[in-house]
Amino acid sequence: MVTRRHPTPPRPSPRRRPLLAAALLPALLAGCAGVGPQRLDMDQMGYAEALGEGTKRQMLLNMVRMRYGDVPTFLSVSQLISGYQLQSTGQLGLNAYPNAAPGNYATVGGTVQYTTRPTFTFTPVTGERFAQSYLRPLAPAELLSLAQSGAPVDLIFRLGVQSVNGMPNAATSGGQSQDASGGFLALMQAMRQVQASGNLGLRFDLRPGGRRVILLLDAEKGPGADAMRQMRRLLGVPPGSRELEVVYGGQRRAPGQLAVQTRSMLQILNELGAQVDVAEQDVKRGETGAALPGERIIRVLQGSKVPADAYAAVPYRDRWFWIPAGDYASKAVFTFAYVLQVLAESGQGAPTPVVTIPGQ
Repeated sequence: MVTRRHPTPPRPSPRRRPLLAAALLPALLAGCAGVGPQRLDMDQMGYAEALGEGTKRQMLLNMVRMRYGDVPTFLSVSQLISGYQLQSTGQLGLNAYPNAAPGNYATVGGTVQYTTRPTFTFTPVTGERFAQSYLRPLAPAELLSLAQSGAPVDLIFRLGVQSVNGMPNAATSGGQSQDASGGFLALMQAMRQVQASGNLGLRFDLRPGGRRVILLLDAEKGPGADAMRQMRRLLGVPPGSRELEVVYGGQRRAPGQLAVQTRSMLQILNELGAQVDVAEQDVKRGETGAALPGERIIRVLQGSKVPADAYAAVPYRDRWFWIPAGDYASKAVFTFAYVLQVLAESGQGAPTPVVTIPGQ
């Protein structure tokens, strides 16, 4: 009988073990060095998404509050600081036993400690800042500039304008609803067609008395020519005139003017809040008024349970109110209402402080 001996695998030499340990330690520390850039990218996206969702919920909640005659509240994030601290230690050792059976061996070890301390500063919008941001009517030039940048002009005007040259928009006041005049709706349709043809133009003239905003009426041929003629007729543009000066007001004071009476941000929220669905029992108890007749530009539903895919949802008085994810028109109205709110708040209040945090 022949006995075969399997060869014993070669053991790493004492020299290779220290080299292996020395190679692992820098790799460990190099991995820790990439934590900062990775966290910056992740936190920037995470905080931006959280701030956006919070703003949506706050605006929707204020719409619901105003539907129930409750007090709206406005809270802004004025400062956001996220501090990081990363500590790492490493150790490398070599134990030599020349006469011992195990021989020499190396040890490698290390610890990593990561700490994050986010800090948020919330500022209530009150006093003069509230008056300037939410009670001051929007500037007509801001609305037209927004339309020139690509925002649907009919949607912007239906949200932020009370009347154009005396032609009233749909409005809710004192529990009564007012439909938009035929002239206003026809004007919105004509302006939308002119915008789609790329012929909605503005010019800003700087004068000693301030800046003048001029609406250009040049398109007489090609795409949008018919809509431009309709627009000129509705605005009462004198023959041969190719521009109108945009002014704030309910009625124009001169033939060459376009009088735009804009709304404040609080008016916009009130108009949108009047279109929120409410429970019938709440109306019977007198907690809110009945739904007013007229066309709705936004749909906010209510119920005891909220769909998991709602675009925006808030709880109020033991019920949920939400905008359906599949209602694109309502989402667009809500989104541009938020853009108008940003315009209303621009340049108001103290600037956001700049804080420098040393790396640790």
